[in-house]
Amino acid sequence: MEFNYVSGVFVSRRLPSLPICLGTAAVFVEPYWGNIMEVEERTSWLTVALARTERVLREFSYNPVIRGMSRGLHLSNTLLRCYQWLTGGRHNILRVNLGSFDVLFHVHSALDYRMTEQYFVTYERDFADALLCSLAEGDVFLDVGSNRGQFTVPAAKAVGGRGLVIAVEPELSACEQLEANLRLNGISNVRILRIALGDECKEGRLSWEDDSCPSLVHVSAQDQEIQLIASPNASSGLQLVSVEVGDQLMDRERLPIPKAVKIDVEGYEFNVIRGLSRTLRNASCRLLCCEIHPTFLPGGTTSGLIIEEVKSLGFTDIVLRDRPGWMCTQIHMVARKDHAQA
Repeated sequence: MEFNYVSGVFVSRRLPSLPICLGTAAVFVEPYWGNIMEVEERTSWLTVALARTERVLREFSYNPVIRGMSRGLHLSNTLLRCYQWLTGGRHNILRVNLGSFDVLFHVHSALDYRMTEQYFVTYERDFADALLCSLAEGDVFLDVGSNRGQFTVPAAKAVGGRGLVIAVEPELSACEQLEANLRLNGISNVRILRIALGDECKEGRLSWEDDSCPSLVHVSAQDQEIQLIASPNASSGLQLVSVEVGDQLMDRERLPIPKAVKIDVEGYEFNVIRGLSRTLRNASCRLLCCEIHPTFLPGGTTSGLIIEEVKSLGFTDIVLRDRPGWMCTQIHMVARKDHAQA
């Protein structure tokens, strides 16, 4: 079973269409039509039983009451493993249907399977909505903080072979996973830049603690005791990275102006925006999706300052949404330019 992102439907390739309830919204399991007689002949009580189990598990898994009970009873891990197995992720690959195309992601655990799926169902759905509605064949997309490609992969399929995705990701392990996901999807229109962006050229210290996302801002107070590692798969670590000014990079590499930009850099967003100011001000750049991390912002930088900076670059239609995170609340900003400015 896979999630049809555009219609909000979980899609099965095995079963007749039946309605189920996901939270308060009704969704439908879509059939694989193929040879109707063959499907009918092969349908058995076991198939029906498995189908019902799958539907019930899918429904329960997104119900906040059930999720709370499973945590209280310490059953979350068991249910996540069952969920992955029953929804088609037995080979540690998540398939998400985005309407006109599918995207695939390598996952490392049942929890990773679920969290990657939630990028499209809940966590980052507003960004995915905005980007996939904006990008078309031949467009250019700049993904700053591309991580494992949660937005790079769908965008690359959306812009097609005549388009280009520029993926900026300095963290070594994330880059390796990004490359693996691009190979898994057969994508060749992505250029990966293994650097960080900012408003000055320098050497930066990318740090992470207790499985937090790597950041150039929240360096540990015990920084001197953190081991510098080449392949940061540990829960805590430090990596030295090259930081470049975005506009200068675009000029030097002769990169085209992107139609859409996404920024997710764990507190360093103001620096990235200032370094990309000329690119973002360009009339061809129409959409900016930026995740603001108020808790991680350096001294003197506020969410309001970031928003005003974005407005000064010509973005007039700005929508803000609080996005609860596992460590702190973030702010999702989707900023567009007035069509009259094009």
